[in-house]
Amino acid sequence: MITHLATVGSTNDWLAERPDLPDESWVRADTQTGGRGRRGRAWLSIPGNLFTSVVVRPQLGEGPPQQLSFVAAVALAAMLDRWVAPDRLSLKWPNDVLLDVVKVAGILLEGGSGATIIGFGVNLAGHPDATERPATSLPAAGIAAPTAAEAADRLAATFADARAIWRTYGFEAVRTAWLVRAAGLGKPIEARLGSETISGTFTGIASDGALDLTLADASVRRIHAGEVFAL
Repeated sequence: MITHLATVGSTNDWLAERPDLPDESWVRADTQTGGRGRRGRAWLSIPGNLFTSVVVRPQLGEGPPQQLSFVAAVALAAMLDRWVAPDRLSLKWPNDVLLDVVKVAGILLEGGSGATIIGFGVNLAGHPDATERPATSLPAAGIAAPTAAEAADRLAATFADARAIWRTYGFEAVRTAWLVRAAGLGKPIEARLGSETISGTFTGIASDGALDLTLADASVRRIHAGEVFAL
């Protein structure tokens, strides 16, 4: 079941304020007044876009919660497959979905009270212009977009499927599915790690979800947190 709200500060916060909600409770809002992305960046509330979150409580057979970033990304791409040709979609580490190599959706994981809350923002109807890196939307890419309600229903189903694969077959199955769509795999990238910026080749994802960056001297630097950009 997906709770639908007209307006909310943040769908993640709405779930966090209700610790008694059962596993895989979803909420969707038409408008967020305090939406945010990674590192506290504002996430603009453009009418018609998808703003939704789900609460995930650990289940037997599941790995550590940080792996949910990849489960969520695989599910989000699978949701978009219904309306977008799969070869136009790719996944950018750690938690963006790209359409024609431009960001069309993002994921935000937050923890608390023994649960993980996963927020999804998808540019179904429009996209912001004033961003550090370009963004796009389905209409801007010439794609007839579904309603936010249709997309949310589909996402709840694809997330349940991806999570079942994770629980049954482990992170390796999810990692493999993620790498099939990985943006920039085998290509030069730049990683920004706070005050440090390093360049290398994106050569894979480690078993813990870290990005493997192969440097010029052939050594491998594992990136557990940061931002990466194509060169």
